[in-house]
Amino acid sequence: MLIEKYKHHIFKVTYSVAKDKQEAEDLTQETFIKMVDALPSYQAQGFKTWLSRIAYHTAIDSYRKKKRRQEDLTSFDEPIFHIEQENSAEMEMLERNKKENVRKAIESMPGSFRDVVFCYYIREMSYAEIAQDLNIAEKTVEMRLYRSRKWMRQYWKEEDF
Repeated sequence: MLIEKYKHHIFKVTYSVAKDKQEAEDLTQETFIKMVDALPSYQAQGFKTWLSRIAYHTAIDSYRKKKRRQEDLTSFDEPIFHIEQENSAEMEMLERNKKENVRKAIESMPGSFRDVVFCYYIREMSYAEIAQDLNIAEKTVEMRLYRSRKWMRQYWKEEDF
């Protein structure tokens, strides 16, 4: 009865961390198994919150374990099999073309967006440095970057670069 009542809520909690439907379903089942084991320690205070906390910690533990596994495999492979590849002339040319296309695209942006985007992404300045350079408030820099990212998602396509 408890599982039927809370399964959708627990799925949402685990999915918010896992970002994968199948993994979230597995974590939901694991949460209910852990719930049964932990029932003797339940102190009759907010069952849904208590169960949500178990689900969240289960999902976080799974995420950390998966990330650790990836790091272990990467750290093992790098020293032994690391082969330095030189960029071919073709790759360098493609990279230069891509950078040039990005610069042209930035130039085509509305003025208030263009200045902030150029300073932040090309010149790699902080919000405070941009605010000082453009003589605007730091919060304005943050707002313009937010709006410019929204503008870029709307008007730019990855294929264009």
